[in-house]
Amino acid sequence: MNPEIAPILAGFLAPIKIGTDWQCMLWMFPLLASISIIYKATKMRVLFWKRFVREVVVLFFTVSLFMIAVAVVLNLIVYRL
Repeated sequence: MNPEIAPILAGFLAPIKIGTDWQCMLWMFPLLASISIIYKATKMRVLFWKRFVREVVVLFFTVSLFMIAVAVVLNLIVYRL
């Protein structure tokens, strides 16, 4: 096997365990930031930096607040049953 490919394959064969506690859920925010940046970069026809940054921040906070609200509602449903 090629020694340069072995570490890449090892990542798929032994994935990193990510827990479900609140500290591990904070990894959601860098992922949302990268999704927001890439989405807005591909959807905007002309990139003006102020407008681009503003729209990325708005999208980031909108999706973040929606995901937090859904998590709260789902936790309330689970603990009420």
